[in-house]
Amino acid sequence: MGRTWVVLVFILGILFGGFSSASATPPPAKIISGVVSNVVSALFKWLWSLKSTTKTAISTRSMMKFEGGYTVETVFDGSKHGIEPFSVEESPSGELLVLDSDNSNIYKISSPLSRYSRPKLVAGSPEGYTGHVDGRLREARMNHPKGLTVDDRGNIYIADTMNMAIRKISDAGVTTIAGGNGGQGGGHVDGPSEDAKFSNDFDVVYIGSSCSLLVVDRGNLAIREIQLHFDDCSNQYDSNFHLGVAVLVAAAFFGYMLAVAAT
Repeated sequence: MGRTWVVLVFILGILFGGFSSASATPPPAKIISGVVSNVVSALFKWLWSLKSTTKTAISTRSMMKFEGGYTVETVFDGSKHGIEPFSVEESPSGELLVLDSDNSNIYKISSPLSRYSRPKLVAGSPEGYTGHVDGRLREARMNHPKGLTVDDRGNIYIADTMNMAIRKISDAGVTTIAGGNGGQGGGHVDGPSEDAKFSNDFDVVYIGSSCSLLVVDRGNLAIREIQLHFDDCSNQYDSNFHLGVAVLVAAAFFGYMLAVAAT
C-alpha cells in the first residue's frame, strides 16, 4: 500500500512538473502531449515492475498416504560377513543370490533367512579381486557388476558393467555370452555376441515367456534382447515334451492292438 502512494505522488510530481514547464512553452498541444507521454511511461514502468516481482506460490504440503500393518526386520547383516549387498535375486530352488558389487562377488544364502544365515561364495574372489577372467567359479573375476538375474535352470546372468560384458554363471563355471570388448571402449553395436557392445551402465532381466535376456542399456537409452538356449528356459517345456511323447507312444500302441484284433 505504501508503494502505491509513492507511485501516485511520483505521477503527480510529473504532472505538476509538466504544467510548470508549460509556462515557458506557449503551444498547449505540446504541453498536453508531453504530460500524457510522461504519465503513460511512468504507469507502464510501474505495472511492469509489479509483474516482474510477482511469484507463483508452490504448495509443499505432503501428499503421502500411509498404510500401516507392515513390519521391517533385518534378515541379513552383511557387515558381519564383509559383504556389501547391492542387488538380490531368488533362485528357482528358493535360495537368495546376493550381488556384492564393491567386492565383485556373488553369494548364495539358503532359506529361511535369519541373522545367523551363513552366505556361500558362488563366484568371484573372497579378497575382492577384480578383472575379466572366465573359467572356474572361484577363479573367475568380475569388475564391479551392477545387476543379476536367474533363468529357470538356475543359471545366473551378470551385468558386468565395468567390463561392458554379460557373464553367465552355471555349475560348469563362468563364461562371457556378450560384449567384453571394454578395452576398445563402449558403444551400441548389435549382432553376434562377440561383436556386441554395450555402455557402462546397464542391467539384465530374464524373460521366461520368450526365453530371452533383456538388456536395459541405460547409457544407450535402449532395451536390447539376447535369445537364450532353449534348454535353459522353463522346465515346463521338458514336461510337456515328455507328456506328448508318452501320449503318442500310447496312441500308437493302442492303434496297433486294435489293428491286430481286427485281423
